[in-house]
Amino acid sequence: MTGAVVVYVVYVALAIALISWLGVLLYRDGRIFLDDVFRDQSDLAAAISRLLVTGFVVFTLGYALLLLRIDADATPTMALRSSVQQFGVLLLSLGAMHSLNMLILLQVRRRGADRRPAVGSTRRRVSR
Repeated sequence: MTGAVVVYVVYVALAIALISWLGVLLYRDGRIFLDDVFRDQSDLAAAISRLLVTGFVVFTLGYALLLLRIDADATPTMALRSSVQQFGVLLLSLGAMHSLNMLILLQVRRRGADRRPAVGSTRRRVSR
């Protein structure tokens, strides 16, 4: 096998491992967040969590594979350097996407909290 093929195999294996690990983390920890946002609707929270993770995995894996470009004539060192740079772009992109998603979910949570009555609060009638 040429150096480029080895780098392709290693890159794809690392990308799949990273994306799988992040998917598990997002599902586990995101589910807690979604349960809070969608109180009394645990089925809806679970469905949204699965859909978000599915979209994350499909999008990210596709993006990771699109990033991978190595010249067939590259030396092993050049192929490795190119692969590491592309993996760095993938990680930066994932971090940016995660931050954006967290901002969006924070807004959803705030809107949901504004619509809910405060815990323990009851309205008293004022008689005149």
